[in-house]
Amino acid sequence: MARNITQHLENFKRDGLTIFENQLDVTVLDQWRSIFKKELEQNKNNPPKGNRHDTYQLIEKYPNIALSFVSNPEVLDFLELLTGPFVSLEAMAFAATYPTTQEEAIKGVGWHRDMWASIGRTNDYLPPNAVNVLNYFPDINPEIGAFRFIPGSHRKSIFVDAEMKRQPHPEEQLTYPKSGDTLFVHSGLLHSGTGNHSGEIRYFVSRFYAKCWYPRREQTDIPAIQSFIGEAESKRDRRLMRLFGKDDLLLSRAGRSGTCPEAEIWQKWIEEDRQYKSAID
Repeated sequence: MARNITQHLENFKRDGLTIFENQLDVTVLDQWRSIFKKELEQNKNNPPKGNRHDTYQLIEKYPNIALSFVSNPEVLDFLELLTGPFVSLEAMAFAATYPTTQEEAIKGVGWHRDMWASIGRTNDYLPPNAVNVLNYFPDINPEIGAFRFIPGSHRKSIFVDAEMKRQPHPEEQLTYPKSGDTLFVHSGLLHSGTGNHSGEIRYFVSRFYAKCWYPRREQTDIPAIQSFIGEAESKRDRRLMRLFGKDDLLLSRAGRSGTCPEAEIWQKWIEEDRQYKSAID
């Protein structure tokens, strides 16, 4: 069944979050489960401090799978609707949350906004400077820990005092994504994980995309990424070149705002990029 992108865009603007259900196929799911098992085996003699462990630089370790994953066309299509033709990968990581007691799990709440959020200036919707794209494993349920968020907090001056950071919020909603679902999270959305008091490890893969002029945590000077950029350049694929920071049109496009609504000029530039690529297809 075709995805209703217009509805997803409306949801994202209103709530700060939308979910593409069943966005990953079985092959991709199995690939990431296999990678997680490898990471778990490699780290068994180096247990995490606390109940959370993050792993970065996945592209360097698993280039074929990771590069295909971060350049997923459906994901990039939607991101370009949100931020225009400026989508760049800032970082990619695993985040594993180990099970604890139910009492300790309650302490897993930690309200925060992601990097590059612009909040408090207006109650109108502002396009995100960054979007966190999340895929959870295994299926999320109340025991393994829901994704918490405060709907609309990306466009409101809502803040959580330090002493309340680890407490449930009266305006929160809980969502329980399944393996294969893809979450798009506005960087200004107040959100949190919850504690894991199940009998298994909860983990997610995060693809954090930001506008291409922001600095990045992902190391791009590795052979796999440089080869990816070179292939994209040979195919005249500006979108894939831009994913890792090569964008010769950035300054000229950044200086042309104000002539028409932002979304309109974004579509014009996106179409220009498609035509540029199709000239040799």
